[in-house]
Amino acid sequence: MQSIGDFAENLILGQVEDIKEGKSLPPKLEEAKATANAPAKDISNIKVPDEMMQEILGEGFHPQDTPASEGFPELVWEEPEEEVPAPEPMQLTEETGKELVSLLEEVKGMVADLKEMTTAGGLGVNLGGPCKDPMKKIKPKGYISPTSSRKTNSRKAILKQSIKRRFR
Repeated sequence: MQSIGDFAENLILGQVEDIKEGKSLPPKLEEAKATANAPAKDISNIKVPDEMMQEILGEGFHPQDTPASEGFPELVWEEPEEEVPAPEPMQLTEETGKELVSLLEEVKGMVADLKEMTTAGGLGVNLGGPCKDPMKKIKPKGYISPTSSRKTNSRKAILKQSIKRRFR
């Protein structure tokens, strides 16, 4: 007689041989195939309580107790708009016509000047005006200018000068 362990071992080895030979699918693939072929469940008629929605969604949940409206509400203004009276038209006289013609000629001249400035490069990108050259602040690098040996004859004075130069 065989024990239960031997029976389980023979069963598993048989399944492994079937999988190697291509007679059956591995257990995970069989489960996946079975769930893929299962009919989808209809969840359209399930009602979720408002308390559960409030718990899950938190502050973003607002219960919809009222049915959806079919149209948009009309905006009603209680304060009537005040009608602003139109200014009375002025009669064009010879004086006002001459003033308008002179103003129009001045505007045309300004437009022509502006076109000339933009096409000739008179109106540049630097509208701030000239400024100091920032490169003049940089000191030229090079050799240290020699000091006169007449002022510093002792070794101690020369050492002090070299230390001062180092810390500059």
